Amino acid sequence: MPDNWFFSRFRIGMEWGYSQCFYRGWNYNFISEEGSRFYDRSYELHLKANGIVLGQIGFNMNKDRFNLSLLSGYIGVGENNQMIPFLLRFSYYPRTAAEDGMFAFAQAGPGLHIFPGEREAAWLASLGAGYRITLSLDCNLDLLLGIKYLYDHPLIPNPEGPGYVPRRNIRKNNAGYCALDLTLAVNF
Repeated sequence: MPDNWFFSRFRIGMEWGYSQCFYRGWNYNFISEEGSRFYDRSYELHLKANGIVLGQIGFNMNKDRFNLSLLSGYIGVGENNQMIPFLLRFSYYPRTAAEDGMFAFAQAGPGLHIFPGEREAAWLASLGAGYRITLSLDCNLDLLLGIKYLYDHPLIPNPEGPGYVPRRNIRKNNAGYCALDLTLAVNF
C-alpha cells in the first residue's frame, strides 16, 4: 500500500437542494394559565417548501464500496423550523464510489434549532438513493433523492393570547414531519 493510502480515502463535499414537507403530525398536552388542561392530537397534509445546504467530510471503506460521512449545515423542515443538523451518513455503492452508477444511503442525527427559544434538539433520519457521475479522478457529482422524518418538540402557540405556551406548562409537545428531499452534491 502507498504511504498516502489512508489520506487518499478522505472525501469532502457540498450538498444543496430542495426539501418538500408533505406531512405533519402532533401530540400536545399542556396546562393553560387559568389551570385548564388542553389536549391536541392530530395530523395533516402540510405542504411547505424549504432548502438544504450541507458540507460533508467522509471516508471511503472496503474497496470504496462504502462511505461514512459527517454532514452539517442548514436544513429547513415545515414552517418556521430551521436548524443546524449534525448527521452521520452511511452510503453503499454496488460498484465502487469511484465509478458512475446508483448508490443507496441512510443518515441520522440531531438538529439544533437556529432560533431556539425554549426548544429542545430535534432528531432527523433519512433513507434514499442517488446516482453518481464521475467528473474526474477525484471529483464526483451526485444526484440524491431521499425521504426524511423529523421528530421535534415545537413551541406551542398560546390558545388564550399572544405568544407561546410557557415551557413550565407543557406536559407533552411531540411533532413529526415527513419531507421529500432532492439534492445535488459535489465531492472531492
